[in-house]
Amino acid sequence: MKRAVIDASVVLKWYLTDEQYGEKALGLLEKYVSDKLDILAPSLLDYEVVNGLVIASRMGRIEEEQLLTAVDGFVSLGIKLKNLSMFFPQVLHYCKVYNRSVYDASYLALAEDEGIPFITSDQGIYNAVRKNLQWVKWLGDI
Repeated sequence: MKRAVIDASVVLKWYLTDEQYGEKALGLLEKYVSDKLDILAPSLLDYEVVNGLVIASRMGRIEEEQLLTAVDGFVSLGIKLKNLSMFFPQVLHYCKVYNRSVYDASYLALAEDEGIPFITSDQGIYNAVRKNLQWVKWLGDI
Protein backbone atom coordinates (compact mmCIF):
# COMPACT_ATOMS: atom_id res chain seq x y z
CA MET A 1 0.00 0.00 0.00
CA LYS A 2 1.24 3.47 -0.83
CA ARG A 3 1.60 6.04 1.94
CA ALA A 4 1.55 9.84 1.96
CA VAL A 5 1.31 12.81 4.27
CA ILE A 6 -1.42 15.29 3.36
CA ASP A 7 -2.24 18.66 4.83
CA ALA A 8 -5.46 20.55 5.53
CA SER A 9 -5.32 22.25 2.13
CA VAL A 10 -6.05 18.84 0.58
CA VAL A 11 -8.57 17.63 3.18
CA LEU A 12 -10.68 20.79 2.96
CA LYS A 13 -11.25 20.10 -0.73
CA TRP A 14 -13.21 17.00 0.29
CA TYR A 15 -15.87 19.23 1.84
CA LEU A 16 -15.71 22.55 -0.03
CA THR A 17 -17.03 22.03 -3.54
CA ASP A 18 -15.78 25.38 -4.86
CA GLU A 19 -12.10 24.48 -4.35
CA GLN A 20 -9.68 24.07 -7.26
CA TYR A 21 -8.34 20.50 -7.67
CA GLY A 22 -11.29 19.11 -5.69
CA GLU A 23 -11.54 16.06 -7.93
CA LYS A 24 -7.89 15.21 -7.39
CA ALA A 25 -8.32 15.54 -3.62
CA LEU A 26 -11.40 13.33 -3.75
CA GLY A 27 -9.35 10.79 -5.71
CA LEU A 28 -6.92 10.59 -2.77
CA LEU A 29 -9.85 10.14 -0.39
CA GLU A 30 -11.23 7.34 -2.56
CA LYS A 31 -7.85 5.59 -2.51
CA TYR A 32 -7.74 5.97 1.27
CA VAL A 33 -11.20 4.52 1.92
CA SER A 34 -10.52 1.65 -0.50
CA ASP A 35 -7.26 0.80 1.33
CA LYS A 36 -5.04 1.72 -1.62
CA LEU A 37 -3.45 4.66 0.20
CA ASP A 38 -2.44 5.10 3.82
CA ILE A 39 -2.67 8.74 4.90
CA LEU A 40 -0.62 10.20 7.73
CA ALA A 41 -0.61 13.70 9.18
CA PRO A 42 0.60 15.62 12.21
CA SER A 43 -1.93 15.74 15.05
CA LEU A 44 -2.59 19.39 14.24
CA LEU A 45 -4.54 18.31 11.13
CA ASP A 46 -7.76 17.98 13.16
CA TYR A 47 -7.54 21.58 14.32
CA GLU A 48 -6.59 22.95 10.91
CA VAL A 49 -9.44 21.14 9.14
CA VAL A 50 -12.11 22.11 11.66
CA ASN A 51 -10.85 25.71 11.71
CA GLY A 52 -10.88 25.83 7.92
CA LEU A 53 -14.46 24.56 7.87
CA VAL A 54 -15.55 27.12 10.49
CA ILE A 55 -14.00 29.92 8.45
CA ALA A 56 -15.67 28.59 5.29
CA SER A 57 -18.99 28.58 7.13
CA ARG A 58 -18.51 32.20 8.22
CA MET A 59 -17.82 33.10 4.60
CA GLY A 60 -21.00 31.35 3.44
CA ARG A 61 -19.14 28.61 1.56
CA ILE A 62 -20.70 25.82 3.62
CA GLU A 63 -23.96 25.70 5.56
CA GLU A 64 -23.84 25.09 9.31
CA GLU A 65 -25.60 21.71 8.95
CA GLN A 66 -23.01 20.69 6.35
CA LEU A 67 -20.27 21.87 8.68
CA LEU A 68 -21.33 19.46 11.41
CA THR A 69 -21.67 16.62 8.90
CA ALA A 70 -18.23 17.38 7.44
CA VAL A 71 -16.56 17.42 10.86
CA ASP A 72 -18.23 14.14 11.85
CA GLY A 73 -17.26 12.59 8.52
CA PHE A 74 -13.66 13.75 8.80
CA VAL A 75 -13.28 12.43 12.35
CA SER A 76 -14.81 9.08 11.37
CA LEU A 77 -12.17 8.56 8.67
CA GLY A 78 -9.62 7.71 11.34
CA ILE A 79 -6.62 9.24 9.58
CA LYS A 80 -3.41 8.31 11.39
CA LEU A 81 -2.28 11.38 13.29
CA LYS A 82 1.22 11.59 14.70
CA ASN A 83 2.40 13.67 17.64
CA LEU A 84 5.50 15.45 16.48
CA SER A 85 6.98 16.52 19.81
CA MET A 86 9.92 14.19 19.20
CA PHE A 87 10.53 15.82 15.81
CA PHE A 88 10.82 19.41 16.99
CA PRO A 89 14.47 19.71 15.88
CA GLN A 90 13.39 18.83 12.31
CA VAL A 91 10.36 21.13 12.57
CA LEU A 92 12.53 24.03 13.70
CA HIS A 93 15.02 23.28 10.92
CA TYR A 94 12.29 23.60 8.26
CA CYS A 95 10.96 26.76 9.92
CA LYS A 96 14.39 28.36 9.65
CA VAL A 97 15.58 27.10 6.28
CA TYR A 98 12.33 27.70 4.37
CA ASN A 99 10.83 30.49 6.51
CA ARG A 100 7.72 28.39 7.19
CA SER A 101 5.32 28.24 10.12
CA VAL A 102 5.60 25.46 12.68
CA TYR A 103 2.39 24.08 11.18
CA ASP A 104 3.83 23.81 7.66
CA ALA A 105 7.14 22.51 8.97
CA SER A 106 5.35 19.76 10.91
CA TYR A 107 4.04 18.21 7.70
CA LEU A 108 7.50 18.39 6.16
CA ALA A 109 9.16 16.81 9.21
CA LEU A 110 6.66 13.95 9.33
CA ALA A 111 7.00 13.16 5.63
CA GLU A 112 10.79 13.27 5.86
CA ASP A 113 10.84 11.03 8.94
CA GLU A 114 8.49 8.49 7.32
CA GLY A 115 10.30 8.66 3.97
CA ILE A 116 7.04 9.25 2.10
CA PRO A 117 5.63 11.99 -0.15
CA PHE A 118 3.91 15.06 1.24
CA ILE A 119 0.97 16.19 -0.91
CA THR A 120 -0.26 19.77 -0.63
CA SER A 121 -2.25 22.39 -2.49
CA ASP A 122 -0.83 25.20 -0.37
CA GLN A 123 1.01 27.30 -2.94
CA GLY A 124 3.17 29.01 -0.31
CA ILE A 125 4.69 25.87 1.15
CA TYR A 126 5.03 24.17 -2.22
CA ASN A 127 6.82 27.10 -3.84
CA ALA A 128 9.13 27.50 -0.84
CA VAL A 129 10.44 23.93 -0.93
CA ARG A 130 9.84 22.40 -4.36
CA LYS A 131 13.36 23.01 -5.70
CA ASN A 132 15.03 21.21 -2.79
CA LEU A 133 12.48 18.69 -1.52
CA GLN A 134 11.45 16.51 -4.43
CA TRP A 135 9.18 14.42 -2.21
CA VAL A 136 6.83 17.39 -1.74
CA LYS A 137 4.10 17.01 -4.37
CA TRP A 138 1.64 19.56 -5.75
CA LEU A 139 -1.94 18.21 -5.68
CA GLY A 140 -2.55 19.55 -9.17
CA ASP A 141 0.23 17.29 -10.49
CA ILE A 142 -1.09 14.10 -8.89
